[in-house]
Amino acid sequence: MTTPITTDLAVLRQAMNVDVESVAPSYGYNGDAYDVVNSTITATVQVPLEAEYRLVLAGQVESGTSAIVRVVSATDQDFKNVENFKRINKGEASIIKPVLDKAGIVLDPALDERDQLIEHAANYKVADIRLPAGQHVLRIHASEKLTPVDGDPRQYRFTMYAPQLSLAPVANVRLGVTVVFPLDFAAAIQPPLVEALPNQVQPNLVAGSDQPVTLGAQQAYGWAFQADPKITMTYRYA
Repeated sequence: MTTPITTDLAVLRQAMNVDVESVAPSYGYNGDAYDVVNSTITATVQVPLEAEYRLVLAGQVESGTSAIVRVVSATDQDFKNVENFKRINKGEASIIKPVLDKAGIVLDPALDERDQLIEHAANYKVADIRLPAGQHVLRIHASEKLTPVDGDPRQYRFTMYAPQLSLAPVANVRLGVTVVFPLDFAAAIQPPLVEALPNQVQPNLVAGSDQPVTLGAQQAYGWAFQADPKITMTYRYA
């Protein structure tokens, strides 16, 4: 029996801290060029009962995303238990349907559904982790290799979800996101696109904006929300 993906684990707060590694210039923006985005996601969740939960992570999986999850509030012994996010088998691609619904991704009725699910599933990974009942803190470390947008080795894009797609906010949730670009970053950053997820209220920005601030001579962005936002960032090297 195929294990479904968890999409409703209650989250009380989540902090997502992202840093961008500027790799493309060292390749001279040739056909092998890429950049890397690293994320540390810390979420306080309310687990209804002890069980194994299947968490999902969005990313350019086919081009290279590695990630792990652990319960940092667990006992010393359990803290050592780390679960890796793995690709979804083509035969289990249908498990991605509720995740696509939550992310607002609509399948084309004119095309074969199974083929589309397989294609979309390639952009997600899942991790099966046993969570004890009660309030716990999860930590996810992820490293995502960014491929050029539309084949342009000078342009890159990445998307962040606050909270992650396996989590569901409860009342007065706090969702924080920070993005830090490297020193001497020689790229033009487009204004971040902040969107509400389907059937959700507007993100309800508590702090921050789409304007960068300077953090130790580095360009940085930061937000705090009280509803589910999807944030997309695009930049292009000169």
